[in-house]
Amino acid sequence: MQVRGSEDTPQFANKFRNYSKEDGSAYKNINNKRFILRRKNKLYCPNCKVKNELSSLYCKECGTLLEDMSKKTYDFSISNVLSNISIKDSFKVAGFATLMLFFISIVLKLILRISLGDYVSYVSIFDLILLVNGGNLNILTNSNAMMSYGDYYNFAFQICSLILLILPIICITVSYKKFMKQKNTDELTLVRQAIGVGAIYGIILTVLALVSRNSLSIGGGYLSSGYSLVYGVNFLSVLVRGILLGFLSILYIGTKKEYTESNMYLAIFKQVVNTVFLGYFIVFILLVLGYFIGLSYVYEFGISGSISNINIFVVISQLAAYIWGFANLNPVTIGNQNLFLPNIFSTSLSIDFKLCLIAFVALSALILLISGINLNNKYKTQAKKTTLIFSIFYAILMGSLAIFTCINVNGGSLLGYNIQMNMSVVLTMIISFIYSFIVTFIGFKLNNWD
Repeated sequence: MQVRGSEDTPQFANKFRNYSKEDGSAYKNINNKRFILRRKNKLYCPNCKVKNELSSLYCKECGTLLEDMSKKTYDFSISNVLSNISIKDSFKVAGFATLMLFFISIVLKLILRISLGDYVSYVSIFDLILLVNGGNLNILTNSNAMMSYGDYYNFAFQICSLILLILPIICITVSYKKFMKQKNTDELTLVRQAIGVGAIYGIILTVLALVSRNSLSIGGGYLSSGYSLVYGVNFLSVLVRGILLGFLSILYIGTKKEYTESNMYLAIFKQVVNTVFLGYFIVFILLVLGYFIGLSYVYEFGISGSISNINIFVVISQLAAYIWGFANLNPVTIGNQNLFLPNIFSTSLSIDFKLCLIAFVALSALILLISGINLNNKYKTQAKKTTLIFSIFYAILMGSLAIFTCINVNGGSLLGYNIQMNMSVVLTMIISFIYSFIVTFIGFKLNNWD
């Protein structure tokens, strides 16, 4: 007769034994990374106050255990984070990513030569690297003979394409997995890695911008009837974008599943990235479908003539970012249209597309409501704190989207046209924070209703 609970019964083996008697394998998967042994007191016993050695596990006087199991915590103070960043590893990741972009830019230049001919020879490989990372290209003229023409020959390009941004993100990801991933052992290390790579990557791009500034003499040159063009990528634009690209890329791809289980901030950060991407992707798919069923929104924005030689999917991928911004109640400029929900019906857009824009607003609200429900499922009693963290990250991501999608072509009289497609970074962050907080908080609370 077997006694209930004895080790001979299968119930005992399944419920109470931690390791197999045959091969020692674990029956239960216990996450030890979330806990750590800490000394209750560095030298003195907490029970009898007798002084012990640092290497002692038990008090020599009363036998009290001097170490205690506690949840692992990290010091995320600015001084502690910055003091232990590995410059060497960060440079390896950022440098190798830049090297890969160098070879990719060589291929891009060969492709551009097919459509632009000899004009592409004026664009260096460094310029292409910077433009791929969203740098602003400025072109200015300087000539004594043409002073009467004012700024006739002055124009500037600020073209940040989401499609092109895929290239540096892929390069950073590959480089990170090669040089740094194996050293990502905890959340604090990950934050240090993200800051280090972002800073070094931004500095590398800044140096490239400073050394790649070019000048071109046309006609009679600097001192006769000709003029000169001075062109280059604005170094501040690539510094900011390089830091953001490196930091956000490393923080996202380096966040492991166990980090999201033990660290609320990293878990919510990853949820925010997934939320923004989901919203953007759905808008992109719907715009593609709308284009194929005959919606003429590209022409209604007044940009069809300027983008006639650009692949329509590239154009829609860019427009989807602005439409998603509008769906989050942000004012957006696309070509000759200034979109903002309160005055959407006063625009010259067709009624069909106006209704589509209203539907996109409803879509964003639905996605944020679901995000609030997901927060409730994981953090039952922390409504204000979790929705506040979510909204802060959401505002940062939407602000970054505004930075990386800004298009501003000031062609002056020489080109004969101007193109503007952008969102205000500051206003986007403010409105996105307020909007996401309200809707996500409602979703959090709705999930409490039985």
